[in-house]
Amino acid sequence: MNDERYQFLFDAWSESRLTPAEATALSALLRTDPEARARFRTDAAFHGQLHAALDGLNLDQATAPTKPIDFPSRSRTLGLAAMLLAVGLTVASLGWLLSARAEHAETRPLGIHDGGFEALKGHMPDGFPSEIFTWGGDPSEVASVAGHPTALRFLEAAGEPNIPNSPRQSCDVFQVIGLKSVRTELLTSSEAYVELQANIHDARPAHAQPVRFIAKVYVFEGDPASIVGNWPPAADQVLGSGAQFQVMHGGAGWQTLTTRCVLPPTAGFLVVQLGAGSAGQPGQASPKLGAQYADDIRLTLRTRQNKAELAAR
Repeated sequence: MNDERYQFLFDAWSESRLTPAEATALSALLRTDPEARARFRTDAAFHGQLHAALDGLNLDQATAPTKPIDFPSRSRTLGLAAMLLAVGLTVASLGWLLSARAEHAETRPLGIHDGGFEALKGHMPDGFPSEIFTWGGDPSEVASVAGHPTALRFLEAAGEPNIPNSPRQSCDVFQVIGLKSVRTELLTSSEAYVELQANIHDARPAHAQPVRFIAKVYVFEGDPASIVGNWPPAADQVLGSGAQFQVMHGGAGWQTLTTRCVLPPTAGFLVVQLGAGSAGQPGQASPKLGAQYADDIRLTLRTRQNKAELAAR
């Protein structure tokens, strides 16, 4: 294991600033290097960022080695060698061909519903969504602002509905995303991660009291119906998460928040969270909201597969 490279990737992960290439590299490292997995478990626990669900069992599942290359039998190998030699390849070239890890990357949008808020009219449905692929959450509405005819407007911070007397720190909206349609990709890919992007805007004049925006994605196993009525989740329900924050003081245009999260093969569904609220210490109440917006929510699945593995299947 390259200690310097590992530390660079871990620091980027712990600070939610992994690039797509770095997310892929970290996923590959954890899947293939037992020493890196053990060190990641220790380091993440030390930093307080490893969810309880990523205990030994779930971490091993999330980082299980990819399917070994199923090389042809001896007779087929010799036949292939003869064919390649016939077109001018040497035996050394054949060895390189079988051992090279040329990769096949794919990108596809995930089915987030109404990411531009064109279908919703007026106020957002109250509370955590009762069905998958629908929006719901704290007091918010669909409104027009700054060249966006339909955008999500955060109206009022609220506490957690299942936690009495919890502080009103932020206004959050959610959508549950089922992963049934991409089950095959998750089970057969060498690496997989999801990327969440959201455009955000603080329409207040410059130098206003700071407000923190958040874009977060949670990863769960099992049936999406299991999370309905059970939000917020217990720590041991969460396989993993990725979050990005932006503190704004008004007086600026639209900006983009991007966060990424590695997906283990056992992932069953996601929860997308968008919010605006307090930029202070935990428990500090949010400033007055109403001029904070989000729009153009996009969710993308990125997978990578070794071409040698594809050919072997």
